[in-house]
Amino acid sequence: MPSTVTPSGTRVREKADPGSGGIDLLPPRDGGDYGDGRRGPERTPPPEGYRIGIWLALASVTMMFLALTSAYIVNQAHVLPLDFPPVFILSTVVILTSSLTFEMTRRALRRRREAVFMRWLLVTMGLGFAFLTAQIVAWRHLVASGFYVNTNRHSGYAYIFTGLHAVHLFGGILGLSYVVGKSKWGSWTAVRRRVSVDATAVYWHFLDGLWIYLLVILFFWR
Repeated sequence: MPSTVTPSGTRVREKADPGSGGIDLLPPRDGGDYGDGRRGPERTPPPEGYRIGIWLALASVTMMFLALTSAYIVNQAHVLPLDFPPVFILSTVVILTSSLTFEMTRRALRRRREAVFMRWLLVTMGLGFAFLTAQIVAWRHLVASGFYVNTNRHSGYAYIFTGLHAVHLFGGILGLSYVVGKSKWGSWTAVRRRVSVDATAVYWHFLDGLWIYLLVILFFWR
């Protein structure tokens, strides 16, 4: 049936059965609302570029850390002494917990529970900042123990590995901040926000796994 557009921009269609009376409200083309506060179905194509960008970034990060690991092994840096900062135990618990809270964030988003979604998202960001704070405490512990960047190859690689990981985690926090800002004050569609959160979650979980890997090769692999 032909459709018309009202002065307010709402698309309508006359019902096929004259006896039924009235008109049908057609879904907005842009995924907006019907004009009465109800949301229309999502019509914006999923932003696959977010996923592609994340996977390309992860491939780049993986190659960088594999190259550093190869140099670490070839230089036999692991055989040299290095003190283990006890705060690394706490930071490991924090970053693993942040993965759990991120999954709670995604679950709340799928269930369209906005307040819960935002709360878990902010908790995840807070845990990210807590992890970075623990890293600073760990570096201070190494300095207090006499291990500087140039003390030996082992300590040098420890600072490089943990520093690069911290930089990338801070990038993840910036990504979460972007999601918070767009969710509160932006004009994201539901699909665009969901795909963005999912892509950021992949990056975040990758950094969790990378942290465990770095702990193993720096302090437990001999």
